[in-house]
Amino acid sequence: MDPILAYASVACLAVLMGLGALDKLRHFSLFEAAVGGYRLLPEVLLRPFSLVFVAGEALAAPLLLWPGSRQAGAALALAVLAVATLGIVLNLLQGRRDVDCGCSGLGESSAGLSWWLVGRNTLLAMLAVAGSGWLAQSARELTWMDGLTFFGATLALLGLYHAANQLIESHLKFQKIQNS
Repeated sequence: MDPILAYASVACLAVLMGLGALDKLRHFSLFEAAVGGYRLLPEVLLRPFSLVFVAGEALAAPLLLWPGSRQAGAALALAVLAVATLGIVLNLLQGRRDVDCGCSGLGESSAGLSWWLVGRNTLLAMLAVAGSGWLAQSARELTWMDGLTFFGATLALLGLYHAANQLIESHLKFQKIQNS
């Protein structure tokens, strides 16, 4: 794998983890309510779980950016994504789709859970693996053009993520309108 793709993957994931943690901290009571909406934990564990989850996201972001801690950051990001995805899958298997995912944009109402969110999280996990250094990467000298490519690729990945989120949200809202 070209090192620029690995760098863009971890940069994108670090931005998403950092922004997710900031949004959850800014709207912590809404995030805690979203965690409660999953109905997977007893009420006494909602706050500790929410704190640990946000701390994991917040810690993964800077760890991903430093080469010496990149693998630890990727492992932490994978753990956060696995826990979030497991919560979504368990609710979907129980037929509970009308749950705020608590993903991001907590100030806005969520359209609910879907298998598209599981797919999105799987793609984010693939970014963690791609950028972690666990896959074989080609070694080459970087040029100034690689800097432009890295910047453009990172912005493109972030744009694709936000476009996919909007499509998922719009799709779920459209389904709700059709079913009502």
